[in-house]
Amino acid sequence: MQTWEEFCRFHSHDIFYGCVNSEGVWFDSSKAFDTAIHFCVMHGTGFDDRGIEDEVQWMVKVGRELGFSIVHSTMLKKMYEAGLIK
Repeated sequence: MQTWEEFCRFHSHDIFYGCVNSEGVWFDSSKAFDTAIHFCVMHGTGFDDRGIEDEVQWMVKVGRELGFSIVHSTMLKKMYEAGLIK
C-alpha cells in the first residue's frame, strides 16, 4: 500500500474536503466545502447547473442515497491509512 503522501492527489498542506463514493473511492476534492458539494452533484448527475441551496438539498437526498460523503482531509488520511479509502 502506498503511503498517504504518495496516494494523496491534493498536493497542498492546506485543509481540504474529499468527495468519496459508496465504494470508498475518493473521486474529487476542494479547499471549500460548498465546492466539494458541487463536485458531488456533478459526479452524480453528469452535469447539472443549480444553485448551492439546491445542491445542498440534492446532497441530503440523492447524494446520501448514492452513498456520497464529503470527508475532511484529516479524517480522509486516517480512513486511507485504515484501508477504507481507495
